[in-house]
Amino acid sequence: MNTFFCSMFAFLSLASCTFVNNAAGNEYKLISPKYPIDITLGFNNKGGYFGGALNRYFGTYKAVDNKVTFSYMASTKMAGAPEDMKAESEYFGTFAGTMEYKFDGDNLTLKSEAGKELKYEKIKK
Repeated sequence: MNTFFCSMFAFLSLASCTFVNNAAGNEYKLISPKYPIDITLGFNNKGGYFGGALNRYFGTYKAVDNKVTFSYMASTKMAGAPEDMKAESEYFGTFAGTMEYKFDGDNLTLKSEAGKELKYEKIKK
């Protein structure tokens, strides 16, 4: 019986490592939807995310199974052109809470609980 629980714990631990193993140390550029500003998203191996839009933003994440949960986001508060501020606000509203994730080669797709998708391409270093 103990072997079963240990095996299940190991399996679940590895499932959550998939996101960290694929995302940690990488930075991605948003390719869909299209916005008038460049938007990036990066991850470290300590559970932190960061990125840039009109403003820089950051927070923490936790991955379990095929979902990743993002903490409340902190960001700088620089003003910009109204259309850029609107785009950033829309992106921040979509990028929140728990999202399904999928890796496809160098691409990362995040899907919100409302069904909106954010598609990113890995930035080559």
